[in-house]
Formats: sequence, structure tokens, C-alpha cells
Amino acid sequence: MNPESDIKNIRFQKMVAEIEDYAILLLDQDGYIENWNKGAEKIKGYKAREIIGKNFSNFYTPEDQAKGLPAKLLAEARAKGSVRHEGWRVKKNGERFWGNVVITAIHGDDNTVIGFTKVTRDMTEKKLAEENLRRSEDRYHKMVAEIQDYAILLMDVNGKVENWNKGAERIKGYKASEVTGKHFSIFYTPEDLANQKPQRLLERAIKNGRAQDEGWRLRKDGTAFWANVTITALHNDEGEITGFSKVTRDLTEIKKAEATLLNMQRIEARNDELEQLTYITSHDLQEPLRNISSFIDVFREEYGQKLDDTGQEMLQFIKTATTRMSELINGLLDYGRLGRNAEATEINTQEVVDEICADLSTLIRETGAEIKIQPLPIIFGYRTEFRLLLQNLISNAIKFRKPNVQPLVEVSAELIQDKWRFAVKDNGIGIEPQYLDRIFLIFQRLHSSRQYEGSGIGLAHCKRIAALHHGDLWVTSEPGTGSTFYFTINTNNFSL
Repeated sequence: MNPESDIKNIRFQKMVAEIEDYAILLLDQDGYIENWNKGAEKIKGYKAREIIGKNFSNFYTPEDQAKGLPAKLLAEARAKGSVRHEGWRVKKNGERFWGNVVITAIHGDDNTVIGFTKVTRDMTEKKLAEENLRRSEDRYHKMVAEIQDYAILLMDVNGKVENWNKGAERIKGYKASEVTGKHFSIFYTPEDLANQKPQRLLERAIKNGRAQDEGWRLRKDGTAFWANVTITALHNDEGEITGFSKVTRDLTEIKKAEATLLNMQRIEARNDELEQLTYITSHDLQEPLRNISSFIDVFREEYGQKLDDTGQEMLQFIKTATTRMSELINGLLDYGRLGRNAEATEINTQEVVDEICADLSTLIRETGAEIKIQPLPIIFGYRTEFRLLLQNLISNAIKFRKPNVQPLVEVSAELIQDKWRFAVKDNGIGIEPQYLDRIFLIFQRLHSSRQYEGSGIGLAHCKRIAALHHGDLWVTSEPGTGSTFYFTINTNNFSL
């Protein structure tokens, strides 16, 4: 025997026995354990005395044992010299770990297999990390695929579509099968294609890393939508461009809202100009009217006794027409100012009606009118305008009364879904069906001023005040029986 060789063998055996990161086993030709190192004890949980003499199939799951996997691995190692395998293995306490296994056949002098070495490494942490990464990637890809508010595309280096999510399908109208392999320029307008916009965006993304743009794009059906687009260049580890991602958001509604806002601003500016013009015009018109009225008074005082009855009547016609013209101008000016610079506040509508009845006390007393008021709510709105609305409706209910009939006016309110619906009901002359819409137009009158006083602006005022409160105004009526005027106040837009 060679003492030096024996020493090396002993050292080698001790080295194998002391290794802790690998489970190293010596198996006989049938797979029974003959030797066991510290690594095997650490990884598998058995002491050497507990496992030596038992078959290595003890480390395999019931599922793998049922498939005959341990025997198959030995057979493959015997036939090929070695075999590699990865899978779940079982520790002494029943806990599973992911094992990377190499089984190598040991041959005798006659080249027959006399046993096996089995080296196992615990790869559980790596396996779990890979599983977590895979699940994370799966969730990410599913997330991208399921997103519906953004069109997310993957394109190759030439701009051809490689992948397509549900958002792209919803926004652009194509199925993935219809667009994969086609150039993304199919979404651009003829004007953008003529200006080579798609290519210029790719070039900008290559140069700067990404390119952003907003503009009109085309759906499959040819309709246009306003798109916010970000194209990002994708690189490999060497920094080479491998393709592009393209994220598109449909901002059509926002674009329309901006256009609406711009139009509203223009209308607001125009309204300001019109209000100023109305104010100046009314002021300039009032002045000559006041002069006419004053000269009529002077003329009547100085020369009235020289006029016969016809002259006196004609002079009164002029005076009445002048007064009515002045009222119309003031009414027009008030109509233009409705809601301007008003602030929404809490309104006790019961108190408002009480105030109106106090202001109309003379008319109520002269006509003998009876005002019935049901419990009324507290709302949020424009108090001055709201009071004008109710005052017009209540005074009209009294004014348009039937001869020799005591006026009866009922004021009530009820909450219907998200709106308060107010009602002012009377027992007056009523309105013919063909005039139910006409009465809300400015300067529209159904009766002469001799029959019923007024400028023809009051109900137009009311209609506009209801709209100011995000509501509506309408009427139901039966000629000779009476009318009920309804108006709504939207609680969603006016809430405390």
C-alpha cells in the first residue's frame, strides 16, 4: 500500500464529509444509502444513523414515487454514466425543498456498476425567487394586457406592431389579429402621413429615448380621436435598440371640454360686451324717454286746457307708451344681469315666501287673494334671483285671476330624486294649450296691457333663473280652471 495515497484518500473522505452546502451520498447499486456527509444532514434533516441503509427514494415526494422517478433516475445514470434532475424533495420533517441533483454511476474494475454517488444542492431560494419573478412578470403582462384606459403597443425596430392590449383594442377598434405585423402609421391621418409624422416620432425616440405628441388619430372605423402619445425606445444590455413601446391615451372628451371651455370663455367675454352695450344703450334710450315724459307733463300743464278730449287722450297715449318703453328697457337690462356676480348661499324658502307675501300685501288685500303655503325646504342657491322667480309666479297667479272670483294660490315643494320640485298653483284664467311654450319667450304677451299689466319679461326671467339653478320651469294649465307652474332646483349642484 502507498501511505501517501492512503493519506490523500482519508483527506478526501474528510473533505467530502465536512462539506455542508451539498448533500453527498454514496448509494449501492440498488439505491440504498451507504454513506452520508454533513451537508446531507443539514439539507435533508436526518442524522447518518437514521438514514444509512435506507433507500434514497425516501427523499422523493409521493407523486414522484408513484411515477417511479427514483428507479428511473438510477436506470438512466447506469445507462449514461450520470443524470441530472431538478424537482421537489422531502426533508425528514416533511418540509419540501427544491433539489438540484446529479447521480453518477460508480464502476468496478470490470466496468460494471457497483454503486452511485448522489450530489444534491438545495436551490429552494433560487427556485422561489424565479417563481416570484415569473409570477410578477405574468401579473405585469396580464396587467398590461387588461388595461383598458390606455392603448399599450410593443413595436419592432421598424415600427411594426408586435403586441396589443385590450385598451388598444377598445380605443383604436382593431382586434390584435387584425393589427399585429402592420406599421403603426395606420393610425395617423392623411395629413400626418404626408408630413411623415410617424417616422419623425420614431427618430425622435431614438435620439432622445422617447417622444411625446398630441394630435388626431384614426380608429378602424375612420372616426378621429384626440390622442396623447408616448413612444419609448427599448434597448438591450449592449445599448442597442430592439424596438419601441407606444402608450396612447384617448383625450377626446378632455379636448372637447377644453373647446367647450374656450367657447364659454368667448361667450362670457361676448356677454360682458353685450351687457356693457345693453347698459349704455338703455342709459342712452332712457334719457330721451325721460325728456319726452317731462315735456308731456309740461305741455299738459301749460296747454292742457286748450286741448279737447281727443287731444287729451292722444297725449295720454304718448305718456303711456313712453312709460311702457322705459319699463321694457329696464326689464331687458335686468334680464341681462341675472346671475351676474351672484353668490350661492343657504336659502330658507319658507322665509322667502313670507317676505314676498308681505311685499304683495296691498295686492293680496285688494284682490282678497288667499295664499296657502305648504312646508318648504332650505336649499342652496342664489337668494335674490330665487326670490324674483317666486315673486313673479305668485304675483302672476294673483294678477291673472278670473273676474269676481277670489284668487287662491298654493305654494308647495317636494324632493324628487336629486331635485326639489316647487309648484305654484292658482285658480285663475288658465292658458290655452297652443301658448304654453310661447309664454316663456321674452316680450311675449297673451293679453293686452289694458287687460293685464306687465312687460312680457317676467316669465322669461323665471325660466332663466331656473336654468341658473340647474333646473327647469314649465306649466300645466286648463283654460278657465287655473295653472300650475313647476320649477326644479338641482340638489347635486347646490348642496351644503
